[in-house]
Amino acid sequence: MSLVLFIVGLIGIISIFANHLSSYYRNNFEVFVFFNADTDAPMAKQTESDIKKLSYVKASLFVDREIAARKEIARTGNDFIKTLGYNPFPHSLELHLNPEAADENMMLSIEKKLRQMPQVDDVVFAKDDFGHNLLTQINQNFKTIELVLASIAFIFLIIAIALINSTVRLNMFARRFIVKSMQYVGASDWFIIRPFLSMYFIYALVSTGIALTLLGGIVYLTEKELQSNNWQLFLPKYGILAGILLVLAIVIILISVLFSTKRYLKLKIEQLY
Repeated sequence: MSLVLFIVGLIGIISIFANHLSSYYRNNFEVFVFFNADTDAPMAKQTESDIKKLSYVKASLFVDREIAARKEIARTGNDFIKTLGYNPFPHSLELHLNPEAADENMMLSIEKKLRQMPQVDDVVFAKDDFGHNLLTQINQNFKTIELVLASIAFIFLIIAIALINSTVRLNMFARRFIVKSMQYVGASDWFIIRPFLSMYFIYALVSTGIALTLLGGIVYLTEKELQSNNWQLFLPKYGILAGILLVLAIVIILISVLFSTKRYLKLKIEQLY
């Protein structure tokens, strides 16, 4: 039971991380707009105001050419302005787009529209990091993994039901004469089944606890390996996943116990020997 719940939970965790990864790329997709060399700061900022009015632009950051040059000199240790006699850096914009804009076809349209704006010389963005390429590949890989794990989980689910059913039948077989005696003195089926339900309900809680502990360990080790602390962002989703696993365990237990005990309760006394 614990292994079944662990596999199902692992599928859920992979889905959570896949959605987070896709959302992260879409929410952090950037476009860099470079102005013509002869565009001064007021003209560039006026174009920035026009760009910020576009529906797909979430935020923008104006990068002054002098600041950009000083950062590059500090990074490389080479004062290229003295060597060249001029500052080759143009004014530029760093645009943050809405998540829905991180699509290949839409980005081609956005790029075309930005290039048509006055004073804009070039538009640069990571074409391999969105839509048709990386995000689609990531989603496809995760879907393949989820499909494989789902198949494994289904197999283990069948095995778990069969094992629980066999265990309950053995317990009933060991108590078959007591159960039949209780039936003859007027005990209802529910009165006889209830102790088994209580016992296996506790078993379901323990199995769920073990599975959640293992899954929590995987999340902790993953976050530690990635040197991130994003697990707090997923607490609501983890809570939903834990609830689903608990419900699944209880449903499996109820089905197995009810079917197994009902079978023995229907047997006649001579069939018990």
